[in-house]
Amino acid sequence: MNTTKEKGFDPLEYIEKGFSDRPMAAQTSEDATTEAGNGKVKFRKRQLSAPRPRKAKVIDEKVEVIDPELEEIWSSLPKNIHFLGTFFDDSVTANYYRGEFKETRQQLIRRLLDPELTLEEVSRLLGVCPATVRRYTNRGWLGHHRTQGGQRRFRLSGVVKFVEEHGRHPEE
Repeated sequence: MNTTKEKGFDPLEYIEKGFSDRPMAAQTSEDATTEAGNGKVKFRKRQLSAPRPRKAKVIDEKVEVIDPELEEIWSSLPKNIHFLGTFFDDSVTANYYRGEFKETRQQLIRRLLDPELTLEEVSRLLGVCPATVRRYTNRGWLGHHRTQGGQRRFRLSGVVKFVEEHGRHPEE
C-alpha cells in the first residue's frame, strides 16, 4: 500500500512551509529548529496581524463620495444636534400619541447618529467580502452584537474605530 509519504509528499511539511516566515532558501538557523531524533525542520510560525481594509483600485475624480447637499448638512450637524437635543422636549408631541415613547430623546439622537449596520453594509463599507467581516469579528478586531435570530449587527462607531486602528490612510 502506497502512502503519500512514500511518494515523497508530506502534507504536514507542506503546511509548515506555507506558514514559515521566509522561503526555504532564506531560512537561517534562528528561523528553523531541528526536532531531536528525526531530523525534521520545524519552522517558526507567522503571527497573524490586524487586517487592512482595501483601498479602491481606481478613484474616479468625477464621482462624488458625499454630495454637496449632504456635505452642508454634515458641516452644520454638531451645533444643530446639540440644539435639537437640548432646546425642544417631547411635551407637545406626547399630546398626539398614546402611551410613552419607546425611547428617550437622547436615545433617538444616538440611534440616528450611530446607526446599526448589517453584515452586507459593513462589508461594502470596508471593501471586503462578508466572510472577511465574520473573520474580523471572530478574532475580536471588529465589535458587533447579535440579534435574537443570531445575525451579526454592527454600530457605525465600531466600524469607524476599526478603520482608525487597522485601516490604511493615505500619507498626508
